Amino acid sequence: MKFTVKSISLAVVLMLLCGCEVVRLSNGKYESTLPGRGDFAAVYGDLIILRLRNPINESGTGDGYWDWGGKYKVIDGNTIELDMDRETGRNWKFYYELRKQDNAIRVLDHRAENSFRLEYIPAVPDNRRNPVNSPASYPVYK
Repeated sequence: MKFTVKSISLAVVLMLLCGCEVVRLSNGKYESTLPGRGDFAAVYGDLIILRLRNPINESGTGDGYWDWGGKYKVIDGNTIELDMDRETGRNWKFYYELRKQDNAIRVLDHRAENSFRLEYIPAVPDNRRNPVNSPASYPVYK
């Protein structure tokens, strides 16, 4: 079978149009609503910054949080895979697993044998819904 530039180009275009879409989290901040937890994630495109409570130190004081930032991808429709070096990834996966759930992030805490949600807060507030909280308009200078 002989492939031509035209047939390869057609194959590439078909692969792009076939519904092979990349699943991403919505840009913005994701915060825990649990009292006493300062866990959050910030997302922009394929980048994520995470701050999750240190699972080794239950009191949350001192070295109370693990912080990490880098690239991520959503695989199998809902599993969030972090692009970490091998040792860091092994440590995080031992304690935490992240899942995309609706418009939130579900954090599975293996040590505590429970889970909690980081709720989505949009990156840019929609002031059309709540014009009372919109900033004062500035005068136009000529």
